[in-house]
Amino acid sequence: SGQAMWRYLRPARPAAGAPLALLRAQASAPKPLLPKLPQQPRARISSVASPSPLPERVSPEAIKKRQPKPDSWKDSRVTYRGGLYRSKGRSLFGRLMGRWRGTTIDLNHDFRLWHRHEEASRHVRLWLESLFLSQTLQRLIFPDLTIVAAVSAGIVAYNQQLLHAAMEHSAELAAKVASETALQVTMLPGMIALPTEPFSLSGFALGLLVTFRTQNCHGRYVEARILWGTLVNVSRDIASRILCTVPPTSAANLALREKGMRLIRSFPRSIKYHLTVDGFNEEIDIQGCAEVHILEKKDACYRDELAHIWNEKDAYGPAGLAPGMSAAGVVPDLDFPNRLLRKRVRSRPLWIVHELGEVTAAIRDSGAAGPIEVSILDNRILEYNNVLGAMERIMRTPIYTPYTNHTGRFLALWCYALPAAMYPVLGPWGTIPASVLIAYMMFGIEDIGSRIECPWFSLPMWQYADTICDGVVQMREQDAEKLRAQWGVLDAAAAAAQLAEPPRTVESSAALYALARATAGDDQKA
Repeated sequence: SGQAMWRYLRPARPAAGAPLALLRAQASAPKPLLPKLPQQPRARISSVASPSPLPERVSPEAIKKRQPKPDSWKDSRVTYRGGLYRSKGRSLFGRLMGRWRGTTIDLNHDFRLWHRHEEASRHVRLWLESLFLSQTLQRLIFPDLTIVAAVSAGIVAYNQQLLHAAMEHSAELAAKVASETALQVTMLPGMIALPTEPFSLSGFALGLLVTFRTQNCHGRYVEARILWGTLVNVSRDIASRILCTVPPTSAANLALREKGMRLIRSFPRSIKYHLTVDGFNEEIDIQGCAEVHILEKKDACYRDELAHIWNEKDAYGPAGLAPGMSAAGVVPDLDFPNRLLRKRVRSRPLWIVHELGEVTAAIRDSGAAGPIEVSILDNRILEYNNVLGAMERIMRTPIYTPYTNHTGRFLALWCYALPAAMYPVLGPWGTIPASVLIAYMMFGIEDIGSRIECPWFSLPMWQYADTICDGVVQMREQDAEKLRAQWGVLDAAAAAAQLAEPPRTVESSAALYALARATAGDDQKA
């Protein structure tokens, strides 16, 4: 195409020996215009166009089946093996490692789970029932514990080979070894052994390093849970204020109320997909997929969840509307999910927060609420922004990586060299189990800290999102019942008169403030 365009635009090459005036005339001649190519009609993105709601392709029950399921033997937790934990390769070994390298997520507790958590037999149960099903043990079997066991077995085999070779040439040594117990050891020159003093001195420093890192990771976990709790409280407060502040006196007001409710329900869903690689959908396998295909799979699951929020029937229903108010006018901006799911939208939670700001601006411009109520709503939406920024800060900023790497090297060297110090103390029978057990305890502390360093993979965010949505739906249905009780007894003439003149019980706060100021005569008393 470029060559064809150049041939079309370039001037004709003059013949050899052409006069200079002819060359100048050809250079100054106007260039011919390119033929106008037919353009494809562009899809309209503006919400003014006719709304195109998302099709409901998956039922709510099918969406819930995508979420992680509690383990059968410990229903208070979920062992999540989706996303990055699904597979570590195409080979059988890689799939087995991916099966083991999951992560544990504590679910929301109730009275029954708390009673099980505080049982007197919990310590015995943890060792006898759930030790080999422990996610920490499964994550550490390979390569850490395998390397420790291999080093221990190698040291024991080498030292025992030297001992047996010496016993063949010395009957006195053979008699001495035969009289020893299982934990007594005969040391010979050339055996692999280390004194225990270096491990005793360095173990204190190692414990401080590992504990300090684990405490910092736990602080990030607690902060993440506090942020979700703040998100739940703020969402409930914004929904309640919109329903109680904006009077249901017109179809436009009802549309604003309904759009606000659906935006609040969409916000935690967008947070869940914004902070995780798969939105806790176990059916998404991202191994071996390009970034574009991963985003397409996430968008497909997110689209299914949005479809049930923005395509559901109106909570008020045609029977709950006053006569003369069409149900179509109450359905708010069904084209919003299509705009939200565009590829150029980088932060969808931020898009929803901005859309909520536009809702409050529309409430202010329409006079549906006074300046005080609108200011309070703006402050609550600002908390949405603060929570979103804090969540992104935790996601994008790890603990200082040189500190983490140094602690990991120190811990690995200490545990890998431990069998050489255990052999002179415990002998060939106790070296391997003792070294593996101590390494399991030490590596386990560090592994738990690494799992909660990015807490978004260790929190049941789908349950938090369901909690917010259920609370908004409950307030929405409560408001719908109130409207049905208020309008259901009115005839057409009375309802039309009520729409023309709003009742005094839903006066705006600005009018109430002006009345109070006129009565009190003082701003402070008002």
